[in-house]
Amino acid sequence: MTSPIPGLFAWPVLTCMTLVLAGRWWLLRDSIVDRLINRALVAGLFEYLLREAWFEQSLAWLLPGDDSDVVNIARQLSLGATVLAVSNIYGFVKLWAGADPAHTWRRQWRYYLVAITATAVILIAGTPARNTDQLIDQALGWPAVVVWVAFSLPLGATALLGCRVSVREMRAAGATTWQERALYTALLGTIVGLGAIAVVYPLEAAISVMTGQPSFDPEMHWKAWSGFLLSAVGAAAVVTVPLISTLLTHIGWDRTGRYCRRLQPMWADLTAAVPEIVLEMRRDHHSRTDPAIRLHRMTVEIRDSLLHLKRYSDSPDDLAATAGDPHIYARHIAEAIATKAAGHPPSTSRFTPRHQVQPGARDLTAELRQLLALAKAWPHARRLTTTIDHGPQPTRPLTGCADRADSPPARSPHSGDSAVYQRC
Repeated sequence: MTSPIPGLFAWPVLTCMTLVLAGRWWLLRDSIVDRLINRALVAGLFEYLLREAWFEQSLAWLLPGDDSDVVNIARQLSLGATVLAVSNIYGFVKLWAGADPAHTWRRQWRYYLVAITATAVILIAGTPARNTDQLIDQALGWPAVVVWVAFSLPLGATALLGCRVSVREMRAAGATTWQERALYTALLGTIVGLGAIAVVYPLEAAISVMTGQPSFDPEMHWKAWSGFLLSAVGAAAVVTVPLISTLLTHIGWDRTGRYCRRLQPMWADLTAAVPEIVLEMRRDHHSRTDPAIRLHRMTVEIRDSLLHLKRYSDSPDDLAATAGDPHIYARHIAEAIATKAAGHPPSTSRFTPRHQVQPGARDLTAELRQLLALAKAWPHARRLTTTIDHGPQPTRPLTGCADRADSPPARSPHSGDSAVYQRC
């Protein structure tokens, strides 16, 4: 069937699907689940194209044979493209249900075989409609019932499995973040829609044939709109929400990335003053570091550097304890850095040995909140103290916030005593 969806709606959806697919191939293509979702998205995009009149006319111009035959085959192949997309969704849901990931592709080839078989049945049963240059519901008859049964069985199996798994997951642990809530809502809505289509399409055709009545929608407009809304709203949200979350993390706009940027200036000064506490950060094959790991490492390195700088401080309080006025502690830290940079020896009487540090439960959220308050007060305190000379530091290219989280800040050859910050 040629899509009755106006271009005002169809073109934005096609554009968004293309952009989402490009974004997922860029950022989300490593895991098995991501690859299955990307394949489903490609099949869904191909399904849309096969229903567009301009694409059908292009195929008729490019391919040999009668134009009407090419167009009708393209219309029926769009149903096969839908089944192919659903076969990838079924593979993803199967993994979600607890299937062994090691046998994913072996199972997936079986699902592809089912999709190919269903497509072949659709084309064979759709031959009478093609011969009369009609849509499936216009020709109707028992071949139409066979078409919709072959089309609906994979959709119904996916809906049943997906509904069972999603309900189990939502009962096991309630969604806490907006991403989880949006993903579960969109997924459940898509699953319910698939189930409704799997029941209504063949049932409607069978009733029309048995009663001898024509289809109430021979132009198949209702089927086109229901499929459009299902894929444009539900399925698009399922694949777009993780992409948005990953994109925000990639560019550092997520909450963890914002924390890293707020700690960055103070972390850079402290690790430049005590470079020996900085360890190499492990990266993935894209040279990226997980923001949560980066934040944890920055927090630990800030605490370790404060313990080291305590030996150069005249403050009776522990520099690592920020429960008081953060401006006072920030000024004490800056003074300790200046004292160390001036070449003064550490005071052993103020050094706290490791065996005096008492282990115990730590409120990591409260600790992070305290360090963020200290980092907010840090620029002002640093300006009030004497110039901080960090001494010669090794330089290397900085490509982003992830790179700065595991290396000392680069220094300008004309910066004198000050470290140069490059903001994330």
